[in-house]
Amino acid sequence: MREILDQFNLWAIVDIAIIAFVIYQALLLIRGTRAAQILTGILFVVAAFLLSSIVPLTTLNWVMNKFYSSFIIILIILFQDDIRHVLSRMGKKSFIPGADRVASHHVLDEIVRAATSMASKRIGGLIVLERNIILGRYVDVGVLVDGRISKELLVSIFHPSSPIHDGAVIIQRGRVAAAGCFLPLTREENLDPNMGTRHRAGIGISQETDAVVVLVSEEVGSVALVVDGKVSRKLDARQLREQLNELLMGEEEFSDQSDKTNRKGSGGDTP
Repeated sequence: MREILDQFNLWAIVDIAIIAFVIYQALLLIRGTRAAQILTGILFVVAAFLLSSIVPLTTLNWVMNKFYSSFIIILIILFQDDIRHVLSRMGKKSFIPGADRVASHHVLDEIVRAATSMASKRIGGLIVLERNIILGRYVDVGVLVDGRISKELLVSIFHPSSPIHDGAVIIQRGRVAAAGCFLPLTREENLDPNMGTRHRAGIGISQETDAVVVLVSEEVGSVALVVDGKVSRKLDARQLREQLNELLMGEEEFSDQSDKTNRKGSGGDTP
């Protein structure tokens, strides 16, 4: 015990802090996804290995030792998609303070304008905004766009004459990453029977990830917001903007932005 305390210095604290940060970010990445279920299974295997080391279970200990020798390879195979997307995202992440924040106001305004415009024209839409959990696996199966977000672009994608209007649009890092994306459908059975495939897909992706989903219903011409499997329906432009700002940018920042907007007056284009 004394030897451990003697080695505990400033660099040991920094070392522990770095490992804790890496583990925390990894947990944020897999939270709400199938990877979390896989990790739970791995923890059970680790618990079985520790148990076989403490209790004289010879056969179980032999099996666990054979499994342990290939443990790293198994982890890489199971999480290869997540590892690839995390590494690619690290190279693209902006480190300029405030750069993403300025883009976010424009992004949310354009999404609100597009959603309310499509609702008034009875055009269905499904817009997924990425947060902490990377949506690269869904982007890869869609039509890559990598375009600047605008009301006109979103409306044109979801127009009935568009060949990709049935799929979802995924927003990553303030840009339209892909369109025509296929999303997992929710497995819940106690849903409103009036909810179609678009609603089930929006609920499904919000249950598997921490994404924020904007749904536009062509049947009733209304806008809904889906987070963690919960649907807020029949939102007007102001309600949608407030909830998006609260979820993606924080309540305090939205309040500051609203105050600035009120001081400038109402001469802008309001959806």
